[in-house]
Amino acid sequence: MRYLKENNYNVISLEKLVWHINNRVPFPEKTVVITIDDGYRSTMKAFDVLKKYNFPFTVFLYMEGVGRYPDFLTKQQLEELKKYPKITFGNHSYAHKRFGRLIKKMDRDKFRDLIIKDTKKAEKRFKELLGYRPVYYAFPYGEYNRDYIEILKSLGYKALFTQDPANVSHNISPFLIHRQPIVGNWGSLDHFIKVLKTEALDVEYHYPDVGFLPQNPLPYIKFKLKDPEKYHRCEIYVSELGWKWAEREGEYLVWKNPPEFKRDKNRIGIKCRDKKTGKVGTYFYLTFN
Repeated sequence: MRYLKENNYNVISLEKLVWHINNRVPFPEKTVVITIDDGYRSTMKAFDVLKKYNFPFTVFLYMEGVGRYPDFLTKQQLEELKKYPKITFGNHSYAHKRFGRLIKKMDRDKFRDLIIKDTKKAEKRFKELLGYRPVYYAFPYGEYNRDYIEILKSLGYKALFTQDPANVSHNISPFLIHRQPIVGNWGSLDHFIKVLKTEALDVEYHYPDVGFLPQNPLPYIKFKLKDPEKYHRCEIYVSELGWKWAEREGEYLVWKNPPEFKRDKNRIGIKCRDKKTGKVGTYFYLTFN
């Protein structure tokens, strides 16, 4: 947080982030949004630091845990956090299960009922603890699929947040907003600075879509960039396969005949170098096998 302050980063609220996306207004240079997932008691340590720098931030709450389980925020701690004028709270589900992949084990109607039941249960407890209904949602474990997204949209959520490790531009969908994990092996200052210096890469189309693969192996992985002439030296990524130089086919960047995916979950991504700045731009999304 000291690095952000000393280097004049523009730390904005989640509400402001969503406003920029909904209104297609470019972000000012060096803009950052801070989020914390789950609502562990360690959030209070982060709060002390964030309050010191007067930074806005958001906590996505695991609603079964907060105010109940010993490792999570107590009701009294939530009351203390509520008093900070620059905090936002969001929903992180009630049961915190890997919902994104469960649709493969049940029909779509049962999946819809499961998500609606969990979300409404979370909202009820959220309102009991905080006094209002949440409008922002972070997917548990960062896992999602198209049905899950559409269900949450139908329930009135204004923005949905993933754990796909890429930066955000004003052109992204408000229902698949990337977030960069700064945790574990990715929690070093060097990695943090690398993330801050990475560009958002605007993607107009990709194949396959998010969620479950339409077939495996795939005939190709394909991306269409919003500004293809701005970039060169593009590579396509699959978690279990690593990076491969992309071939250009007209307006598309392609990986032909990738090997069969063995893992049940992979992130697919693309990175390109900006011809003018030399910076790397990235875009990632989640698939299941």
